[in-house]
Amino acid sequence: MDQIIQQGNYTTSDSRYQGCYPVQSRLLWFGVFVALLLLVPGTMAFSVSSLSVNPEIMNPGDPVNVSCTIYAADGTAFSTYNDLQFVTGLDDPVWTYSIIVNEIKNTRPSDRVRILTIGGYELSYPEQDSVVVTMDLKGQVPTTAVAGGNITLMKIQELNARNTVITSSVVETTHLVGLPTPTPTPAYGSIVITSEPTGANVYLDNTIRGISPVTLTSIANGYHTVLLRLDGYEDYTRAVTVMADAPQVNAVLSGKSATVTTYITPAGTVTTMDRVTSTSQPTMQAGTGSLSVTTTPPGALVYIDGKMKGITPSTIPGLSPGTHTIKIILDGHQDLETTTEISGGTTSEFVTGLSKTKPLPGFTGILALVAVGLLVVVQRKKNGGQ
Repeated sequence: MDQIIQQGNYTTSDSRYQGCYPVQSRLLWFGVFVALLLLVPGTMAFSVSSLSVNPEIMNPGDPVNVSCTIYAADGTAFSTYNDLQFVTGLDDPVWTYSIIVNEIKNTRPSDRVRILTIGGYELSYPEQDSVVVTMDLKGQVPTTAVAGGNITLMKIQELNARNTVITSSVVETTHLVGLPTPTPTPAYGSIVITSEPTGANVYLDNTIRGISPVTLTSIANGYHTVLLRLDGYEDYTRAVTVMADAPQVNAVLSGKSATVTTYITPAGTVTTMDRVTSTSQPTMQAGTGSLSVTTTPPGALVYIDGKMKGITPSTIPGLSPGTHTIKIILDGHQDLETTTEISGGTTSEFVTGLSKTKPLPGFTGILALVAVGLLVVVQRKKNGGQ
């Protein structure tokens, strides 16, 4: 025969096989490529709120104003390698935006482009920092727009390190030409808080946010814990649910001399909350203290000194004075372990928010490691045979 083919490496006088790789090597390279692609994250780190459009009815040639607030770091830091991109179908667009980091505002110069990109290096901060972008867009409805047709006013999307759109991140606002468009439901709301007497420190999810009366704005939808604290009065705690609305917390504070205990009512959109007294207080043994534990979200297991004592929100009586360890466990959230001091004859407060657990590398990560390992083994065998 005029051609000889050896397993693993080709030795041939036939030019058709010159420079070819073994089939196994090509398949292995393909597997590595697919595995690495699977490792690229595809989730977005931003959310959009407070979007407004003016006017409500648009006709060809009309001027249009669009504004919104983007929370670029909402519990998850924005990736340095990704970009935040804005696209519009309006004519003669003018973008004006500000980046607010921990309430410090930096306004950028206006830009006249159809596609505006903010680099990840401008938005990437540690997870505990607040990064907000306020965007204002002015433009005109295209004169070629057809009545009854849709136009894209603003599309917000995240680009990954390969400059590819993360499809799950796209937030697009469209409008019917000549017809009004329903207002989308915002992802944030407010909480209105009053107290009697006034002047109480207001804590939201264990972070002080003002003095009563106060209206807390830009609160993400979901469960939250409100705590009011004023010298000479019992602490007042309340769990509320925000769903793009403004629930009210009206607290009547009780003097410490009163035989009153406070508790968290079931979470929900509630408009009022009066003082609640308890006729079945836990019996406090002489010389011992109690610990009131509140978490967001509720329903977490509470361990005191290694023993399960209740489910949040709960008050745990009969604790000896001194230092005690607290461990809080809730499925889907990171365990929290710390210590607290208990004083005899008093009830101590422990209020905290629980962080969601981060997913560990799964099948895609294992696949990539196995593929790279196989590649190294094959390459070593190939070099050893030469």
